[in-house]
Formats: sequence, C-alpha cells, structure tokens
Amino acid sequence: MVLSRNFKSFLGGVLCLSLLWSHTASIWLKQKPANNEQPFASIVYTAVEQGRVALPCDISPPAVNDSAALVLWYKNESTQPVYMLDARRGVLKEAHQWSSPQLQFRAHFHMINRPAFLQIDPVRKGDAGTYRCRVDYRRGRSINTVIKLQVVEPPSKVLILDERNTTLSGLVGPYSEGQPLKLTCISYGGKPRPAVSWWKGNNLLDNNYSFLPHKMVENVLYIPALWRYDLLMNLTCKSSNNNVTVPLSSTVTLDLYLKPEIVEIEPFKIPVAVETEVEFQCVATGARPTALITWWLGNQKLQSSTNTQNNKSHSSSLLTYTPSMEDDRKYFMCNAENPKIPGSSINTGWFLMVNYPPELFLQLDKQGDVREGEEVKFECKVQASPLVKDVTWEFDRKEFSLSPAAAASTTYNRTLVIHEASRAHRGRYRCSASNPEGLGFSNEIYMTVKYAPTCRDQRRSYGVAIGETVRVSCTLDADPQDIAFRWRLTTSAKRFEDIDYISNQSQSFAIYVPKTRNDYGTMECWGANSAGVQKASCSFNIVPAGPPESVKNCSVLNQTEQTIFVQCLQGYDGGLPQSFTIEAYSLENGNMLANITISTEPQFSVSQLPVNTAIRFLVLASNARGRSPPAVLTAHTLRSPEKLTVRGNGGNKAVLAPVLAALIIVAIVLVVAPITGIIAFRIQKQNKRQVSRQRENDCDMSDVVCDKRGDVASGHSDKGPDIIPDQMFREGLVDCEEQCLQLLTSTKNSHRDIFREESVVSGDRKINVTGSLNEFGQPRNNRELMKEDDSSGFQSTLYAKRHQVSVEGSWKSTDQKSQAGSSEEMLIARNIHESAV
Repeated sequence: MVLSRNFKSFLGGVLCLSLLWSHTASIWLKQKPANNEQPFASIVYTAVEQGRVALPCDISPPAVNDSAALVLWYKNESTQPVYMLDARRGVLKEAHQWSSPQLQFRAHFHMINRPAFLQIDPVRKGDAGTYRCRVDYRRGRSINTVIKLQVVEPPSKVLILDERNTTLSGLVGPYSEGQPLKLTCISYGGKPRPAVSWWKGNNLLDNNYSFLPHKMVENVLYIPALWRYDLLMNLTCKSSNNNVTVPLSSTVTLDLYLKPEIVEIEPFKIPVAVETEVEFQCVATGARPTALITWWLGNQKLQSSTNTQNNKSHSSSLLTYTPSMEDDRKYFMCNAENPKIPGSSINTGWFLMVNYPPELFLQLDKQGDVREGEEVKFECKVQASPLVKDVTWEFDRKEFSLSPAAAASTTYNRTLVIHEASRAHRGRYRCSASNPEGLGFSNEIYMTVKYAPTCRDQRRSYGVAIGETVRVSCTLDADPQDIAFRWRLTTSAKRFEDIDYISNQSQSFAIYVPKTRNDYGTMECWGANSAGVQKASCSFNIVPAGPPESVKNCSVLNQTEQTIFVQCLQGYDGGLPQSFTIEAYSLENGNMLANITISTEPQFSVSQLPVNTAIRFLVLASNARGRSPPAVLTAHTLRSPEKLTVRGNGGNKAVLAPVLAALIIVAIVLVVAPITGIIAFRIQKQNKRQVSRQRENDCDMSDVVCDKRGDVASGHSDKGPDIIPDQMFREGLVDCEEQCLQLLTSTKNSHRDIFREESVVSGDRKINVTGSLNEFGQPRNNRELMKEDDSSGFQSTLYAKRHQVSVEGSWKSTDQKSQAGSSEEMLIARNIHESAV
C-alpha cells in the first residue's frame, strides 16, 4: 500500500512538472531580460519540497555566428555562483558543469529544451530564493534572467484520534448505534499551513479547521448519533496546502453494534387462566450481534425453556408459563436487548387479568418530620381484579373529607395531596377499595406535624391588688414542646421586657407584682421551637381584682319529673377564677330544694326535686372578691305518669277495636256537632261578652293571669314552653271560668270507654277532667294543648293534637245551686270534628 501511494505521488509529480514546464515556456517567451532599470525577478516559480523544479534560462545566441560561452546561476545577493556551465574552451554540448555544495547532485542544466532550464531535484525548503541566470556570449553582450523560487512544504503526516487521543486507522470501533462520535484529525507541518477537511466518500462533511502551535492544524468531526446506515462507513481526513501534489490523507472505517428493531410475541394478548399452563414465543430482529431475549412478569424475570439464534440478526425464545393469582395486573412482556449497547432494549407485552380482592399499599412521600404548611402526598398503590374505580381515604378510621376547608385533594384518586399540613392533619391515614371480590385496606401511616407555638385556650384575665403577687400562666400548643419563652408587659406608662418567669416545656409562669395603679396593663408571651417562632402573642390582662358579673341568658334546657337542666352564659370573671352556684327554692313554701356549686361552666343538672312542683332558681357567680347579683328563673317539674300504654301484639289488638268505634262515631258527628256549636255560640255570644267584661277586673291570680282575649297565661315566664303546672292550670281554670271557657251542651257521655275521669276539688268547685294518656303515660297539660277558638276569641277547649287528649270539666258553685233549677256544666272539650281532624 505504501509503494502504491509513493508511485502515485511520483506520477503526480512528473505530470505536475511537465505542466509546470509547459507553463514556464509560455511565460518565458514573454519575459524580458533583467537590466538596470528592472533588476528584480520577473518570473515567480513555486515548487514543492521533495519535488522538482525547472528554472528557465534562454541561452539562444543573439546572432547566427554567436554562441553561449558561459552560463552562471546566482542565488540571492551572493557573488559566488551556485551553478556554472563553462564552454569557453570547447563547444556548448561538451561544456563543463559545476554546482556548489548547496545544489550538489541535485542540479542539472538541460540545454536540449528551448528555453534551457536548470532542474533541481529534489527541492529542499532551503532552495527558496531569488535566482539570476547570466549568459555570456562569445561575441554578444551578456543577458541576465531573474527568477524567484518559492518552496512549498507539504504536511508531513495526518493522524486521526478518538476522544481518548488514541490514533485510529483502518476498521475502528465497534461503536454503538445512537452513540455520538467525535474524531479529531491533526495535520503536522506544511508551509503554508494546509487546509484540513473530512470526507465521506466524495461528500465533504466538514472543512472547518483551526491552527495549533508547532505547525499543527486540527479539524474535529462531531456526529451527534450514529445510525445503522453508518455501518462500515469510510471517513477520510485530507490535508493539502497546494494544488500540485496529492493531498495527504488518512481513512477509518466504522464498525457498529446495532439495536434490535422489532420484537413480537406469539400468541399476543390471549386470556390466561389461573394455574393453566400457556406457551409463548418471542422473536427479535435487527440486532448486531443478535439480541438477548428475556421474559418478565412485573419486576420478576422468568426463565425461558429455549433461546435460539436463527441468523445474524434474528433470534427467538420459547416460554412455558403458569399464571397465579398474584400475577394479576402485572405487566407480562418479552424484552430484547443488545448486551453491547446499554439501554438498547425494546419490549412488547400486556397486563394479565386474574380476579382477586383489592390489595393496597400506602406510602408517604416525605422522609422525617412534616412541618406545618408543607405539602404532603400519600400514594395508594392498588392491585385488584377486576379493577377498582374509586379509592376511599380514611383519617383516624373515618372517611377523610376532601372539601376546600380540609386543604386536600386527590390526583387520579390514587394520591392524596395535603396542600398545607396543619396540626389538624395529625393522625392515622389509610386507603381502602372494593370490587366484586371484596373489600381491601392498606397499611396505616401515622403522620406527625411539627408546628410553631400557638396559644392554647386559657385564662386571659388576672385580677390582682396593688402589692399582691400574681402568677400568670402561659400555655402554648407546639410540636416539639421544647419551647423558649419571652415575656413583655405593656402599661399605660411604659413597656417592660425583664419579666421574671419560669418555664417547663410548653408552659411558662410569669411572676409579677403591681406596685402602683399605673402598673396594670397587658402582659404578652411568645414561644419558639425548632419548627419556628410564634406569630401572634398570647395576651393577658392584668386588672384590679373585683367580684364577677352576673351570668346571662339563663334558660331551662329540659325538665323531667325530678330533674331540671339549666344553662347560662358566664359574664366577666372580675380578673379572678370564678365558680357558679345554683340554688333551688319551692314557690309553694320557700324551702331550699338544692344548692350546687361548679367551677367550669354555668350548666347545671338539678336532680332529686319534688314531682309536679313550681321552683324558683337563683344562679350566682363568685370569686375571691365576692359574689355577683343572682339571675332568677322559674320552672316546673313534670307530673308522675298515671297510666302506661300497653305495648305488644295483644295490647295493640285490644286498643284497636275501641279506636275504630270512636272513629266511626266521630265521622257521624262531624256534621251535627259544628252546627250545634254555632247555634249555641250565637245565642250566648252577647251574654258572654258582658260577663267577660265584669269578670276581667276580678281575675287576680298570683301565678296565673288572663289576657284580654281570655287566654290562660302562666306568671312563670321562665319555664319550658311545653309544661303547664297542674296546680296553676286548675287555679287558672277555676278563677277564669267565665272568661276562658265556652259553655256548650255536654256530650261527655260519648266514648266513655276510651276516657278516664278524674275529679279535682278547688275551693267550692269541682272539676271533672277526662283525658287519654300519651304514649309515655303522661297527661299532656301544656300550652300546646290550648287551642284558640276563632269564632269566640277565647279558649274553648284543651286537646291533644297528636295523642287525642280531651279534658272535660264541670263545676258547680254554691251560688249556682241556690238558683232554682239552674245547673250548667262547663265543658273543656274540643268539638268532635276538630278532635278528629
């Protein structure tokens, strides 16, 4: 190969020399000899180092009878010739030729050609310069010819280097498909400096080169990625600084590893059954060398029964596989990879389907402590077949709310995102899901949230006398509880920072003594822990001590036969801890029935009270400085039940028969009763109005009064709206009989089988009360049972809308008995058709 290259270079040099000589001859014909007016070179010749050059010099005589006798070659400004041809003692053809040591054995003067020329072979870089040819004729005058010779130094060598600066030649690699390639071509020597370029065959790839020190020229070829069509590609680097010689070059051939192109499974996506053997074949093509085939189920590698190589780019593998329940929803795939190329694997596959209940796994994305305000993600991984649609999130075994107030959301219903974690998010988390096969739960994760201190709900006002020591407690809520405290007191005069205090974890006590009236004010405390500094301080009012204010908004929440529940709102505590006392007194005899003191909230459950008794309650607040004025309210305990409703199958049947009979009778009377009542009402309307005006001034009761319409109203406004004391009811009914009752013709003989009769004597009057029991065995004698008669404007009856209670009363006065044949009955009964409705 080296000989071939040298031979090619020689032929190229000869060809170039001949071309150069023909060009020189044509120029020589036009050149004029140098003279005093133009002593410079009129011809410029370029020669390549280690090549040859012909410097022309015309020796033709100016006359026919003349001939050249002496030819001298001078270089630059030297007075000594470098070459001489002497024919002064003989003919020109037999002239003696002499050369200086500088051109010895390399220079020869050729006289056959016209013009004659001095040939230098080989040319050295020191031969460059200005040459002057002097021809002395025998008769004519001498002629001088000046020629400037430029010597081109071709590059000495060309090297191709890789990224590790390893010299490359011939077949290089192998490189991987898709791998970037960087080759550096360096050309050494050359004057002028050569141009260095990269070629792919006859196609120019890169001609950008740069000059380096020490006469080196560099061209870097960068290919971002090699593809399979680059296999066995020839890359040539050429270096040239002239158009005479063949450029110096170096060539490399690329060897490549190829990735697999296609991978297929046969049969593809067929259904599989649990514990049923199935056979699959995987075929991969396009790899160089052939691909390695592996089988995978999820992250588990399966062992194939056979793995064969059919040709250089084709391979196959056979797998016999038995699926299990745990394999459901796992990705089953065949993977083909060229081991020589990392990341060259391609695969194909699908998800298996095996039915089983959901299996869930919960994990938290954060490691270590969670700080307040950070975003936290819970990821719930679900495996189930059939697939589950929804995942339920639980917090402390209760369903987690995803409302905006909870500052939480889900991503694809599989990730729970708590956007700003707070102390309210501390607790146990888990996820659950269900499918037709059953319900599954994940593992539990307990999340703790670290947060900066904040104030707890605590006492905010301290009453203290001048000169008295007060111990102000500041309790903070924080995690961790190792808190550093800071106190400050602000009065109307100035601000104090040097407060004496002691601390223990999350609680601190400030010790303070006001000495003057101006030493009262607001005391504040702050805390800081590893999670941060408290933003808002805890404020405590230091005020002069005094008795507390009265409780407010006292009301009866509930009442039974022997128990009454009373609730109030506390007032200002006077700057000191306060307690609350309730005292119960009987309205009948004034005896104390109960005395209860508590120190939390003014909420009392007063028990062991007499049945059916009107009671007055006094609620007071007290502290070390005194007691508040009492809050007064009255209530009434319920009456004892006199009859229980019989329940059961037999009882229901026993009660059902009379009820049906009563309903039939009621339906018959629905038409007659209203007509009778209207007629009786119109006859007595005028008389009743006069009697009502006369009696209105005489109705003076201690606990029961009548309003202008004739309604019965209790004087105890504080008792519950559903309870009317029996005693008050009887007294009001007796004293306001003319104003509050409607005289009707009695029909009390009807339906006596479902009513009971009770006689009550009040003074000289007798009240017959008939009523049915409610389902709890208690008579419903309350204001809801009193219904206003729209036609008369006063109470005509008491009835139980739900429990069908009817109260029927008649009384006889001694004054009425004295009247001849006068006997009237007062009926407290609802018209039968209204009772039915």
